[in-house]
Amino acid sequence: MKPSSPWGLLCASTLLSFSLYSGDWPQWRGLNRDGIALGEKPLAKLPAQPRPVWKLSVGKGQGGLVLAGGKLLMLHETERNGKMMETAALLNAANGKVVWQTSFADSWQYRNVYGPGPRVAPQIDGDLVFVQGVKGVLACLALADGKLIWSKSYEKDFGAKWFGGNAPGSGGTAASRHGNNGAPVIDSQYIYAPAGGHNGASLVCLEKRTGKLVWKGGSDYAAYAGLMLGELAGMKQVVMLTASNLTGFSAKDGKVLWTVPAKSGAARNIVTPILHGDTVTVASHTFGTFQVRIRNTGSGQSAQEVWRNTDIRTNITTPVLVGDHLYGLGTSRGRNSDFVCLNFKTGKIAWSQKGFSDYVSVIGIGGQLLVHGSNGELVLMEANPAKYTERGRLQASGQSWNFPAYANGILYVKDNEQLAALPLR
Repeated sequence: MKPSSPWGLLCASTLLSFSLYSGDWPQWRGLNRDGIALGEKPLAKLPAQPRPVWKLSVGKGQGGLVLAGGKLLMLHETERNGKMMETAALLNAANGKVVWQTSFADSWQYRNVYGPGPRVAPQIDGDLVFVQGVKGVLACLALADGKLIWSKSYEKDFGAKWFGGNAPGSGGTAASRHGNNGAPVIDSQYIYAPAGGHNGASLVCLEKRTGKLVWKGGSDYAAYAGLMLGELAGMKQVVMLTASNLTGFSAKDGKVLWTVPAKSGAARNIVTPILHGDTVTVASHTFGTFQVRIRNTGSGQSAQEVWRNTDIRTNITTPVLVGDHLYGLGTSRGRNSDFVCLNFKTGKIAWSQKGFSDYVSVIGIGGQLLVHGSNGELVLMEANPAKYTERGRLQASGQSWNFPAYANGILYVKDNEQLAALPLR
């Protein structure tokens, strides 16, 4: 069914008694944007086939799920008055009941394997919700009732071209061709968004509560990678992997602090940069995986390459850092990929395991990893650099490129038809 309000509730029951408030996953890749589920207990194994606490029929979209204060937020495609819309929906995480849903942008019917619908994780920040649409609509909603507070268009407000598909002149433009996938990032006052305006507005900084423009910088088209905010060599900055460069922007005024060429085939830069200490690590299906160290210079900052591994050409998956090793997919060959363990300090492969799909979402829980693939399979493995050790696997969903949310032993997972809460312990 194509969801409209109210949705069809397939199943809702209270099979388990559990607390929903100790673990939050409020933004892309979790609380600290690193894929780590904090405070979660290790799992001895996976259940053979868990009975869902609840499940709902939902619309299409590959945006990923977020969770805060017992409320689950997702983006999906719905129909309103005969028109397909990108819609934010807030649910009670305990029973799957809808609190509100708000349509905030026109959907885009691009016909590829990923399907139509939203493609970026929303974010819960206090009493605010931030959502981004495929065609470049950034909106702020009220958490309490879903009412629109403000909205911006990357195309109309910041000069970002929208081609949509393989239109003439769209080569090398990434997000302007296949949709905005890169998640914005926030701090206490501002939201930093990958607008992709190619004439001085690649990255924009807006006041969170008003949407007022604070600064804009850069002239690259946006790629598909999420933004990262952190302090590198003592300077607070936003790190953005654009369609052609890896760049650090001053969070204060948008000044370019450093930049490194990062060109890939079809401008397909997707992996979110990993910030650790003063280093930044990125990957692509074209140039492989590399790490740079940011240093201060007399005129600003510079990026010095630490290592580069051209054999680990990750296409979509952002790896998770546990200890001194990265865990994620290596080079994809069609729908087949190897899961790899990479030494974070040297870039050398510790081990590689065959048999994974073209994409996986990786969640770290203590010394373990929950790995959900695009084929819907969930694998529990040890984050062990010595060898690959699997603790179980099960079919958690249908085909999906959505990043799940995990809290209090419950995996919230979405495909193009259903959203479910699966108890894993």
